[in-house]
Order: sequence, then C-alpha cells, then structure tokens
Amino acid sequence: MSKIEEIDTYVKAYLYDIGYHRWSRVRALTDYIHAMIDGVKCFIVFLQNKRCSCGQFQLDELPCVHALATLRHRNESYENYCSPYYTRESLLQTYEIPIDLLPDESKWNMPQHIAEEVVKPPTEKRQPGRPQKQRYKPYDKVNAKKYKISCEL
Repeated sequence: MSKIEEIDTYVKAYLYDIGYHRWSRVRALTDYIHAMIDGVKCFIVFLQNKRCSCGQFQLDELPCVHALATLRHRNESYENYCSPYYTRESLLQTYEIPIDLLPDESKWNMPQHIAEEVVKPPTEKRQPGRPQKQRYKPYDKVNAKKYKISCEL
C-alpha cells in the first residue's frame, strides 16, 4: 500500500473504502496464456480454455504441438487436457451395448414393391467450364493469418 500511496493517495483511500472483499486475488494471466514460436509464426496457447490460435487444440480436443510444448515446459501431464472421449472408459462404454447382426440376405423380409423397384444411376451432365485442378487448401492454411514482419532500428 505504501507503493500505491506514493503514486496516488486517493487510490489508497478508495481501496480502503470499498473494502477488502472487493480486492482481487486472481492468478496472473501469464500462468494460463503462453506464446509459442514455431518457425516464423507465433501461436498463443490458452491452457485454461484448452485453446490455441492454430485452431487444432479446440478442433481435435487433443493438445496440439504448441500446447504439448507448453505442457512440457511447465512439467505438466497432457492427459488432463485431452477430451474424455479419448479415454479407455469411454471406448468401453461405446461397445457396452450389444449390437445385433443382420441375418442372411435370403432371410430378409422385403416388401414386394421395393424388391421390384429398379434403381438407375443419376443422369447428370458435366458442368460447363473448366474443371478445377487445384486442391482444396487444408484448414490450417485457410485460417492462417498473414503477418507483415519488419525490423525497426
């Protein structure tokens, strides 16, 4: 409080007036937000929200390479940051309910009007114009932001 009083005495009085219960005791944001440099790109990793600016962490619900590097730096286990759908218990619950197999095709009970129906392939014509020769860009290339890097001396 002595440092605050040196800057401004009114702030010290204001803090005492509002009461201790309104003072914040939140951890610093640097505990949750990390900047990872991958080549020339910088990615921001939010461990608390399980997000990364590359988009892969929230898409797969598994830590991306940037999050893994952050976790390794903090000596934390990556298992706490994976979706519960990737656990062994979740896999076992998926196959917990028995699945009845289909009987042999000769034993199927098919209505007569469906058995007589003939399905033909579609008669679509080729679209006009030149066909596309370029591949579609992957998710990370489409959403990558372009940064202008310049040095100031």
